[in-house]
Amino acid sequence: MNNKHQIRGQIEEAQEQVDLLTKLTTKALKINIIQKERPKSVNDRKVLEAKISQELSSIYEVNTIFKQLQLIPETGDESIEKKYYIPLQEFIQGYLNPLTVYLQKLENLVQEIKQIPPQKTIEVESLSSASLNKINNSEVAIKLEKLSQDSEKLTTLFNQRVEQGFRDYKKTEALGIKILIGSLLLSIIIAVMMAIYTSISIVTPLKDIIKVAQQVTEEANFELQLPVTTEDEIGQLTLSLNELIGKVAKYTEQLQEAKLKAEAANRSKSAFLATMSHELRTPLNAIIGYSEILYEEAEDAGYQDFMLDLDRIKIAGKHLLEMISDILDISKIEAGQVTLYLESIEVEKLVQDVVGTAKNLTEKNRNTFKLLLGKNLGTMYADMPKVRQVLINLLGNAAKFTKDGLITLSVERVNNKKLKNSQNQNLLSFNNSNNYIVFRVSDTGIGMTEDQLKQIFKPFTQADASTTRRYGGTGLGLAICQRLCERMGARIYVKSKSEEGSTFTVWFPERVMI
Repeated sequence: MNNKHQIRGQIEEAQEQVDLLTKLTTKALKINIIQKERPKSVNDRKVLEAKISQELSSIYEVNTIFKQLQLIPETGDESIEKKYYIPLQEFIQGYLNPLTVYLQKLENLVQEIKQIPPQKTIEVESLSSASLNKINNSEVAIKLEKLSQDSEKLTTLFNQRVEQGFRDYKKTEALGIKILIGSLLLSIIIAVMMAIYTSISIVTPLKDIIKVAQQVTEEANFELQLPVTTEDEIGQLTLSLNELIGKVAKYTEQLQEAKLKAEAANRSKSAFLATMSHELRTPLNAIIGYSEILYEEAEDAGYQDFMLDLDRIKIAGKHLLEMISDILDISKIEAGQVTLYLESIEVEKLVQDVVGTAKNLTEKNRNTFKLLLGKNLGTMYADMPKVRQVLINLLGNAAKFTKDGLITLSVERVNNKKLKNSQNQNLLSFNNSNNYIVFRVSDTGIGMTEDQLKQIFKPFTQADASTTRRYGGTGLGLAICQRLCERMGARIYVKSKSEEGSTFTVWFPERVMI
């Protein structure tokens, strides 16, 4: 138990350091961005002062984080100190003094600018340009450019410590359960052996002991207690079993509490990622936007050598943005931050819009796309962006795993009567008074085996490791689809056969209810 508390304390300390290092990385990136934008502001005194003020504010915050990291106590474990805390202290010592020097340079520059009268614009520009060049080319500025990278490496290192802590905690938990079960079984064996070698007068109490022990083992009913009627060995055995059941009950309660805390920590993580949506997406959008601007300027200036690299930056940024968007989407869903905005939707118009958006995806691997629309599709009442997201994810998934094949999207309205006549048990359990809009995405791609089908709706999981290496992606698309469908009262089913293709079917209620 003490070992479990110790491991839990180490996990909490490591998580605190991860949080501080993550915040430090974010602030360091902000400083780097301001440094890149500062040269554009030398002609405007107010903008320049604002930029320097922002940078000073970020540096003060970084300085505060360094001080918080220094205050975290050592664990006393030599192996942990060597692997984690020594690199952390070296990191702090390596950057604390350059950060102070750089901060002093910026503060001196601010004072110099303030001493120049507002009307002397040329002097401000001259002073700012010269001083900023001197600051930016100094050793401390060059060293601080690596602050975010080094901080991110340390964040990864301490994340590994958190993950290792969770693994150690689970091993300790499993060992404790085995010991308890072993003790309980040992008590049962002792009771059985005593029953064989004792007289008929004690057979009945022994049978009662065995019965209770089995009930505790099989039903986990820890409220069961045997009455102690004698003071002999049978009475002592009964008393011991009652005490053991009490200890198992207490330990089980502690395990349940630990489980709830772990689940709460997971929800907190999801909530944190969900709220970090803006902070994560904004820098990436800035990178993509700047790369597009630079691409256009290079194209206009005729710098053909730069255009290919700039295009690669843009493509990589968009790919990373898509992956981060998937992670943030699943985090929002797990954190319960998905709000439905229901409206009346013309089904055929929605499908045409989805097809137009997904056309480039389906044709990417030289696939043929086929659309089958049923009669009287009419309207449905649902959250249009989320229905659209589910369909585009399914079409994109089909396009990714199909090459030189056929991708088909079919849509039909199914009434309740037809659903009642269905022989599919899954659909019968889904039966109620509604009509349904059924979307079916089929492909002739690589398909999946029975074992792979059991994994596809799990987050961060694709069919297998080779699929991830070959096709890439986060493995979140289908998990997001399933969670969104559940949130809207819809069902998603899949049929697939290896090397023959897959079919995903989504049953949306005609009228989604919150």
